Amino acid sequence: MKPRPDPGDALPRYQPLSRRRRLLLLGVAMATAVVVIWLMLRPQLRLMEAKRTQVAPAASAPLPCGAQQTEGCVGGTMGVIVAPAASR
Repeated sequence: MKPRPDPGDALPRYQPLSRRRRLLLLGVAMATAVVVIWLMLRPQLRLMEAKRTQVAPAASAPLPCGAQQTEGCVGGTMGVIVAPAASR
């Protein structure tokens, strides 16, 4: 009867990755991370670019109060609601 071959002999021996292969894997991992981050940030970057190039409407300065005008203008009065004082 023939002896059965050892299953450990059929497997190839472990060989560590070469320096060149490790650098290649590191480069691929870094490139993948950069692409994923860029794809996640692209909508926000487009929005920020659109806001930067958008022409802002000219803000009109508030007008001073006209004759007999007391509300809704610079220097006018504003009604204030005050809670009544608590009694003791």
